[in-house]
Amino acid sequence: MQRTPLPAAQIAILLLLRFVESASTFVIFPFLNELISTVTGGDNAKVGYYAGLMESIRQGLSLVSVMYWSCLSDHIGRKPVLSLGTLALGVSITSFGLSKTFWARVVSRCMFTALNSNASVIKSMLGEITDHSNSADAFAPLHVPWAVGSSFGALAGGWLARPQEHLPRIFGGPFWSEYPYFLPCAVMGLISSGAFLVLFVGLDETIKQGFFYRHNRADSTPEVEPLLASSSSDRESEVPVRLQELLQWKIMLPILNYVCLASLHASFNSIQPLFLAMPVDIGGLGLAPQKIGLILGAYGVANSICQTLLLGRLVRRFGVKNVLVVATSAFIPMFMFPPLMNLLVESSRYGFSYAMWIMLACQLSCSLVMELAYGCTYIFITASAPNKRSLGATNGFAQTLVSIGRIVTPAMASSLLSLSIERHILWGYASYVALVGISLAGVWLAWKLPRGLQ
Repeated sequence: MQRTPLPAAQIAILLLLRFVESASTFVIFPFLNELISTVTGGDNAKVGYYAGLMESIRQGLSLVSVMYWSCLSDHIGRKPVLSLGTLALGVSITSFGLSKTFWARVVSRCMFTALNSNASVIKSMLGEITDHSNSADAFAPLHVPWAVGSSFGALAGGWLARPQEHLPRIFGGPFWSEYPYFLPCAVMGLISSGAFLVLFVGLDETIKQGFFYRHNRADSTPEVEPLLASSSSDRESEVPVRLQELLQWKIMLPILNYVCLASLHASFNSIQPLFLAMPVDIGGLGLAPQKIGLILGAYGVANSICQTLLLGRLVRRFGVKNVLVVATSAFIPMFMFPPLMNLLVESSRYGFSYAMWIMLACQLSCSLVMELAYGCTYIFITASAPNKRSLGATNGFAQTLVSIGRIVTPAMASSLLSLSIERHILWGYASYVALVGISLAGVWLAWKLPRGLQ
């Protein structure tokens, strides 16, 4: 089959929105341990509780709001919902840098979650502007800006935090001592504002009933047959479906795979920065924020390259299901490496040996393979939607269930991490054992998917 040319300009704007959201999410990770330790009075063992609480509250708001905004985009258009979400992101991350108390930080962190459903709306738009011949190439780079954004955000958070210590001549005033984490957050806020302007000027509306359709979409623009194809007789009569109509096994199975994938990845993201920062004697590696930012930044660059170059080719050669199964299986070694690295550093006379860095590289390499699963699940979910006008509802429903998983598993992982350290459950590694078990369930779910797109 000859591949349809991709609408590069429209996809580029959607990728920019993914980049901004990712960078704003990951910018706090390098200094999260330091930030929360001020709440615990320096008790590093309790940091996991507060980190899990912050993430659970944020995902709880997503659970309430994401379905509403996604379904609303089926009626008023994708562009208004994306605009609101991008504006909320800029305000949220800027206010986070100005917050002094734990609960003020929680409110700031949750602000954009309550008003933002960009992830599901972006996937819906991609499904509307691609077809079976080019969907893998369109969904493959969808995770690239998330990886690049995580890299950029981690680097910005690691190197711009506490600027009064690194660049006292420029940031030597009392403001920077009082708000040591404002600079990286302000940078993210400015980038979000720029993305909003690009979105408002350049993005074409894909819903004919949308507020901005007539203004931005020229009548001469050729339409593509979407990944979710409709017969010519009912293309104009399509209407958004009700929630009950989404509760079908062919729709629920790919959504459950997405839930498992996102939950495990959120758990990894919640405990990996803590593992890198915690002292060696309680199960971590004891790395400084700058070094953590460098590690996460290098990983993001490598991930963006892998996603861009590999996913489309692997899907065309081996099939979307096979790639998804292998990628999901990578979670198992990802959660097995941290205890081994900690034991190696703790038992070694030389501390951080080459063997430890090799193990860390292997763990992050497995993570690169794992992230290939996102594009595969996006393709399965888009192809399973009842019709084109229901893409927002389908992706919104998927994102709602993902929010439930992201509430439960990261809180479980980080809390169990702290609990196992305090009470020495399974030598302090109980959280990793539990996550390996959930990973095995994820592999089983991936095997249940059909071999080809329906």
